[in-house]
Amino acid sequence: METILRPWIPYLVTVVEACGALVIILEVVRTTGLYVYGFFRRERHNIHQLRYDLGHSMIMGLEFQVAADILKTALAPQWADMALLGALIAVRTVLNYLLERELAHISQENGRVDVV
Repeated sequence: METILRPWIPYLVTVVEACGALVIILEVVRTTGLYVYGFFRRERHNIHQLRYDLGHSMIMGLEFQVAADILKTALAPQWADMALLGALIAVRTVLNYLLERELAHISQENGRVDVV
């Protein structure tokens, strides 16, 4: 099974990384578009909702990036690669945690019941 999957892993890594970037990029474009549209129509913005949606997409994009890093390490599992993977996962986990706390705070400000 490993010999069958090994040649495909670099392509999978690229696809997974692209998916993560795409999730973030699409939400940034959507959020920017909604903000600009409301700005020119002189409508009040629900900034909290825009931030909330953008934060969710950032969390999802980071999860894709972690998955891509794990796949990369599966190709060449040396100690240096494992240490780098551990550091990357630690940094991204901290980012995810901080984003989730921020989203929970935004939810509380808006009186929303759903927590990330």
